[in-house]
Amino acid sequence: MSTSDIFQAPSELKLEKLSFCPTSTKGLQEWVASLSILQLGSSSKELFNALLEISELKCPEMLRFDLIQILHPTLDNVLGSLEKHFFNQSLITTDRNDQIIELAMLLRSHFAKIYVDISKRCNTQLSLHKFSIFAFNQKKSLQTARMVSSYYALQQLSLLVYQQHLLYSTPLFGQWLAAHQLLECAIKNNFSNTNINQILETQHALQTITQAYSQLILLDIFNTHQIRPSEMQGLYLCSLDWAKLVHVLAKETTLSRYIVDINKDHPPVFNTDQASLYKPTIYISTQNLLDHLSEIQTKKTGYLSKNEKLFLTPSLYFHIHNLLTTSTERLHERYEYSAQLYICFSLAVAHFYLSQGKNFHETLDLDNNYQFQTESTFINSMNSSVPLEVNSAKLLDREAKQTYSVEVLDISLNGYRIKWTGTTPAHLKTGEFILIQESTNSPWRGGVVRWIKQSTEKSLELGLEVLAQDLFPCSVMVKTDRHSNNYQPALLVKTSLQEKITISLIVSGSHIFREKQTIHLRLGKEDIKIYLIKAKLITQSFIHFEFELLNDQQEHLVNDFIHKQINESKNYDLWEALK
Repeated sequence: MSTSDIFQAPSELKLEKLSFCPTSTKGLQEWVASLSILQLGSSSKELFNALLEISELKCPEMLRFDLIQILHPTLDNVLGSLEKHFFNQSLITTDRNDQIIELAMLLRSHFAKIYVDISKRCNTQLSLHKFSIFAFNQKKSLQTARMVSSYYALQQLSLLVYQQHLLYSTPLFGQWLAAHQLLECAIKNNFSNTNINQILETQHALQTITQAYSQLILLDIFNTHQIRPSEMQGLYLCSLDWAKLVHVLAKETTLSRYIVDINKDHPPVFNTDQASLYKPTIYISTQNLLDHLSEIQTKKTGYLSKNEKLFLTPSLYFHIHNLLTTSTERLHERYEYSAQLYICFSLAVAHFYLSQGKNFHETLDLDNNYQFQTESTFINSMNSSVPLEVNSAKLLDREAKQTYSVEVLDISLNGYRIKWTGTTPAHLKTGEFILIQESTNSPWRGGVVRWIKQSTEKSLELGLEVLAQDLFPCSVMVKTDRHSNNYQPALLVKTSLQEKITISLIVSGSHIFREKQTIHLRLGKEDIKIYLIKAKLITQSFIHFEFELLNDQQEHLVNDFIHKQINESKNYDLWEALK
C-alpha cells in the first residue's frame, strides 16, 4: 500500500460498523486490552487495520475522537518499538527491515491523518451549524475535539517528519499543507495559544498548538539530511524545549527569518527577495532561540535543560548555530555532469593514502617508549558503533581502506551530487571526512559527506562538499599525563585565496580537541606547540581548526614540512608512473 496519497484527501466514510469489535468505546477498550504487545508484528497489523476502520467509520466525529483516544497510548507504544529498527541500520536496508519500516510509516501517517480529518470535520460542523442554546454542550464538545485533534495531529506530523529524517527520506504529498491548515484554523478561531494541558489535565512538553507547529518547523529548518540519526534524536528531544522560543507571527518584523505560504505544500523558506513566488501569511522568528544558544556557550552547564545536557554535542551545536546565523540560500549553481568519482572514508584512511600507503605508526618517527593509536583502534575509536574484535582488526583495516567508484549526477563550484548503490560501508555517514579523486591519476582532495537522501529503490543520493585541494598528513598530541603521549592522525590544510596563503588543521572529532587549547603538532621529527583558535567546521567525525604557532620563529618548520611533502608526493607519483 502506498503512503504517497494519504494527505491528499479526507478518508472516505464507508463503514457502517467495526469488524473487529463492537462499535463502541467499551467494545474497543476490551479489544485493546486483549492485544498481545509481545507479538509486535501481528499486533501492529491489527492496530493498523483498526486505525483504518475507525478513520472510515460512518459515525459522529465525537465518537471517532473517543475511539482514537482509546487507541492512542497503544499506538504510541507499538510505534516506539518499531522505530528502534530505524537506528544503527545500513542506509540501504534489508527486505525484512523494509517491511517493518513501511508498516511504521503507514501507521504514523494514518495516525496523524485521522486527527487531521477529525479537526477539519469538527471545524466544518462548527462553521455550518447554528447551535441553539440547548446544544451548548454539543458545541463545546466539538470545539474541544477540534482543538485537541489539531494539537495531536501536529504532534504526530512532527514524529512523522522525525521518522522520515531518520530514513533520509522526503515528506509525503500534502503533509506540509495539512500542518499549515491546522495552524491557520487555530489562529482564525482563537485557540492557537490555548493551554492544552489545562484542558486535558495532562503534562505534555508542548502546551499549545503554536508550540507544536513550531517544533515541526524546527525539525525542518535544522536540515536533518545533514546530521546523523543519533543527532536527529537529540535534535527532536531538544526541539521540545526550543519550540517555546520560536515566534510564529501573522505580520513581518525585522526578525522574520523564515516565511510560510499556507497555501503551498512546502515547509518554511528563508525570507529573501528570491522567495517572491511565495505569498507569506506566517512569519517566523528564531532570534530568541539563537540568543538562548549563544548564552549556553557563555554560562555554566547548570543553565542547560536536561535534554540539552544529554544531547547537545559540540557538532550538533555547531550545525544548529551555523544554520541560524548564516544564509541558507544555495551559493553555487549545479551543473549536469556525468563522470565516475573515486572516494574513501574517514580521517584515518585519508592519512594512510596521503602518506603513500604507510600505516600511521610508520609515519611517526618516535622513540619506542611513546604510545600511539594503531590505525584500526583509531578507526574504531572514531566510530564506536563498529565492533572491534582483536582477530578482525586487520580485516577491518582492509575494509576501511577500500576506495569506491561512484556515479556523479551533477557538480557545483564546491562539490558533487553522487548516486550510491549497493552496500554502504560503516563510515558512510553525514559529517564523515572523505578523500575524492576524479581519476586514478589525479590528486586526492579532502571533503565531507554533507547530506544523504533516499533516492530510488535501493539507492542513495549524497552531497559531497570539497573542503581542501592541498592536504598534508601529520599527527597531533594532547598531553594527558607526564608519561604517555597519545598521537593521532591529523591533516594540514593549505588554502590560497587572493594570493593569501593560510594553513589550518583537521583533527578527529573526539572531545579532547576544543577551541582555545594548546596541543602538540608533530611534523616529521619536529614537535611544535600550537594554539587552536577557532573551529571552521565541527562534525561527529572531525574538526577543522584555525590555529596559530606559539612560537612564530617556527613558521619555517611548517613551510619546510609542506614543501618536503609536495616534493615527496611528486617523486612518488613519478615512481608509480614508471612501475
